[in-house]
Amino acid sequence: MTKSKLKRKFFTVMLPVAAGVFTLLFAAACCNVRKRMGELPDEAEIRRRAALPNYKNGRFVNQEPVTLDRKKVASSGGMWRFLFSSENAPDRELPVLPRNRGSFPAEPAEFSVTWLGHSSLIFELGGKRFLTDPVFGNAAPLPGIVRRYCAPPLPRRELPELDFILISHDHYDHLEYDTIRALRDSKVPFVTALGVGARLRGWGIAADRIHELNWHDSATVAGVKITALPARHFSGRSLKDRDRTLWASYIFEADGRKIFFGGDSGYGKHFKEIGDAHGPFDLTCLEIDAWNERWPDNHMFPHQTIRAHRDLRGRELLPIHWGVFDLAMHPWDESIRQIAGFAAESEIPLLTPRMGETVTPGQSETGRWWE
Repeated sequence: MTKSKLKRKFFTVMLPVAAGVFTLLFAAACCNVRKRMGELPDEAEIRRRAALPNYKNGRFVNQEPVTLDRKKVASSGGMWRFLFSSENAPDRELPVLPRNRGSFPAEPAEFSVTWLGHSSLIFELGGKRFLTDPVFGNAAPLPGIVRRYCAPPLPRRELPELDFILISHDHYDHLEYDTIRALRDSKVPFVTALGVGARLRGWGIAADRIHELNWHDSATVAGVKITALPARHFSGRSLKDRDRTLWASYIFEADGRKIFFGGDSGYGKHFKEIGDAHGPFDLTCLEIDAWNERWPDNHMFPHQTIRAHRDLRGRELLPIHWGVFDLAMHPWDESIRQIAGFAAESEIPLLTPRMGETVTPGQSETGRWWE
């Protein structure tokens, strides 16, 4: 057989094999992405929600409309900035305080907070311990995109004993497939907004461990009262499931103390309404990052965070939703620099722990570690 015939035979045999292997790998990747997106509420759930005031035509709605200039977002190249690293990332290693299970007290404190970065916090309140929006990896369904600036201070395998976990809404920077799967065999309860329970059940969390709340609903778990309240945002984990699950803010109450955890929210009238009905708060945890004039109502600008804190009648402010991911179009530390300045001008006590640092509201002093 001539050399040219051997070459033709090789390609005749190997090209279909290579195509088959590629097809299998592509199918596996698609299947993996689909798993990480999660399940949606079924028809029975949808029918039960039809009469809810914040649910219309199969989707949840905000109290006030939100603006999103899709043309400006597309023309700015902004979406690519969410996917890949940019010049906005830190140019140095961030000061992270490493933690492990043994670094937490066996008996939770009466009132403390450990910031793990972004919106992941471990609260200790009234002798109970709970975790919010645990994300330990990247904020996307595929590896290598929406990457973290730094490793988390606490590996998920080192999580201390928890009384419950709260998931504010289903976006990738708040709800992580790998973390939920790692916790599926534990007994820890989950508290979340309507519809997000379908994601959790699809990833192996038993239905009897999940408390789903609509706005103004409450549940008491391990002696902590959790109340879900309005936020001005949206939800979804793919291009086709926007607003099929609810987003919310939350109050935690125990032993006479109250914490407001804002999740994600643009500024709106709901902050004043919540402050009038439920304030004052010993601590408000409010987002400060991911703002942009192209989506002015989905995330707060720093000056609006100060206004929201005042509306809520908060005593001390702990900025969240920053320092880990590049989700907007400004330097990684611009939001915290602005907030620090506004808080000083307004004489608002500000807590700015390093990632991994535990603080006691009303007692701890924190530094400007980002400078």
